[in-house]
Formats: sequence, C-alpha cells, structure tokens
Amino acid sequence: MKSLPITPRFFLLQALGVSMLFSCGEKESSQEEGIQVTEVKESKELIFLSNTQFSTMEMEWGSIKTGDFSSQLTVQGTVKIPVEGMQEISAYFGGHVSDLTLIEGQAVRQGQVLFNLENPDFVRLQQDYLETSSQLDYLKAEYERQKTLFAEQISAQKNLLKAEADFRGALAKSQGLKKQLSLIRISADQLTPETIRSKVPVVSPINGFVEEVHVVPGQFLPASGKAISLLNKDHLHIELVLFEKDAASVYIGQKLVFSLPDQTDQVYEAEIHVVGQTVNEQRQINVHADLVDESLGKNLIPGMFVQARINLETENGWSLPEEAITEVDGKYFILIQKSKTEEGYELEQIEVNPGAPNQGMISIQPVEGMTPETKILVKGGFNLM
Repeated sequence: MKSLPITPRFFLLQALGVSMLFSCGEKESSQEEGIQVTEVKESKELIFLSNTQFSTMEMEWGSIKTGDFSSQLTVQGTVKIPVEGMQEISAYFGGHVSDLTLIEGQAVRQGQVLFNLENPDFVRLQQDYLETSSQLDYLKAEYERQKTLFAEQISAQKNLLKAEADFRGALAKSQGLKKQLSLIRISADQLTPETIRSKVPVVSPINGFVEEVHVVPGQFLPASGKAISLLNKDHLHIELVLFEKDAASVYIGQKLVFSLPDQTDQVYEAEIHVVGQTVNEQRQINVHADLVDESLGKNLIPGMFVQARINLETENGWSLPEEAITEVDGKYFILIQKSKTEEGYELEQIEVNPGAPNQGMISIQPVEGMTPETKILVKGGFNLM
C-alpha cells in the first residue's frame, strides 16, 4: 500500500492551521467590533418619551425656579395650654357637694355656678359676723365716751385703754369674718339674720371647658380639695422638642408652620416665643411657639401631636418641585428635554444634589449647562427610570 508523501501532508496541515487561525481571528474581531458599537456612557444615554406616554401618564414640563429659598428643620411637638389657661377648682372651706351636673368636655363661662357646698360651719360664720358687727356701734360709742372722760380727767386711763381694746378687737374680728365670707361668695354688706344660708356656690373663674371632674354629688370635699379641672383654649401654644445639635438654629421670633398628622392639608403658622435654656437627659430642649392667628385654635385640642417645620436661614438658589427628582441607588436625577420630534421627546438623565424641601419644592445646587429656560420633566419622571 502506497503512503502519501510527507511533504504534501505537512503543507496540507499547515494550510488547514492557517485557515482555522484566520477563521478564529475573524470571529474574535467581529465580537470586539460588536461590543464597541453598543457601548455608550450611562450619563449620555437618551430616553425616548412618546407623545402617547406623555399624555397617558399625565406628565408635565417645568423649569428651574430661582429666588430666596429657606431650608427647614422638621421637628415633632404637641398642642399645649399655658399655665394661665389651667384652673383647678377647690374649696376654701370643706363641705358636701350638691347640684353638680358637669361632665368632661362641657363648656363653662366665667361666673357660672359649677356646684354648691353645704356645711353648718357656714351658718356659724355668718352668725359670728352679724353678732360682732352688732357690737361695733356700742363699743365705738363707749370708746369715744372714755376718750372724752379721760380728757376731762373724770375717768382713769385704764378705762380708756380697755374701751379702745374692746372696740379695735371687735373691729378686727368683724373685718376678718367679712373676708372669710367673701371667700365663699357671701356679701357681708347684704347679710341679715333673715338671709343666713348653709349652702354656698362655687363658680368658674374663667371661660373654658371641663377637663376632669374629681368629685360626685354628696361627697364631702375637704378644704383645699381638688374638685374640678378647667382649661381655657383662648390661648394655645405649640411645645416642640429639638435635639441639642439643633438648638443653635432657633431663636425667639422665628417663624414656623405645622400640621396635624392626619390633616396635612391644613397648615398653621406660628412664631417661637420661648426657647428652653436647659437640656434634658435625652439631650433635648423644649421650644414654645404661639399661633399667629389664635382664632384657628378652635380646631386644635390640647395634647394633639403636630409635625412642625421651622424656617432656617434664607438662601438664593435653584429649586424644583419635589416630584421632579427621582432617587436611583442612592443618587438623585432629573430628566431634561434634549430634543423634540413628531413622535415624542428625547430626554437626558442628569444627576443633581438636592437640599432641603419646602412646601412641595426642593432646592438643588446649580448644574453646569442648565438654565432657567431648560425644560425639565417635573411630573411622571419616576416611571422612566
């Protein structure tokens, strides 16, 4: 059997190797060229937005707003009543409670009878006053007579001194009893033996409402015992809690706005009038603010929680609606219009550095190449990223 020559076989293998090498090289070159064609920097990518998408998603165009922009400090707080609006009703003298019909939350007016107190001691107090007062005219006349007799050296000095002591003692007792009667709202000047009574009224010293009732009818209320707690809502304030690090940012006269957690659409304005001077164990300070329009206080209830935003320093800069900025992987972007076609728009994704929000707007640091004329997608951009 005849075998092939070595030399031709060698050249055949060499030719096959060259052919395979050329083929592989051509494939690799083709792959590299394909990668180079599709590779585009992320920052330069354009997003196409069709007219149909724009209208269906109810998107909107906007532009940069320039002007004074105030950063804000967001804090928590509660609605409070100052000390002068709180009143604890108690009794100067003990007595049995009667005619009490109040309930928590009920409105009361200044001078209104809250309940009555009954005690036999009230009768004795009025009796003592009338008896003492009836002796004053006689004791005063006797004192004047002794002064005349002593001046004419008819009577001894000791008689004058005794008459003076009796008169002044009765006068002091009468005045003391008169004051005690006024504490239980009995007019001494109109008191007669026929008008003596054992029941005296306890009235409200303020306009307000009942916060809590501590007694029931028939109960004996001891002297200085707490009977009813009243609150007056004519002047409310907001008590805010700030962390120690934010204390230097607030001052008396500073403006703020606040709202209730479940009524964010209703915004109230207030002004700081007291800044706490001590830091508690939680490294916090208390700040008190008054409502600018106190007539709005009727919508607030003491103890309500509030979310407040304190306006800090004002700066001139750029701002956009909060909805115009979208967060992606910890970074913030906006979409600007690069071009417009018959089919829609070409948008470019631009990274921005946002600041503090303020009533639906948010400040951003200036971006190179952007102007107030740049069209920005301010609504619906989240759906494209």
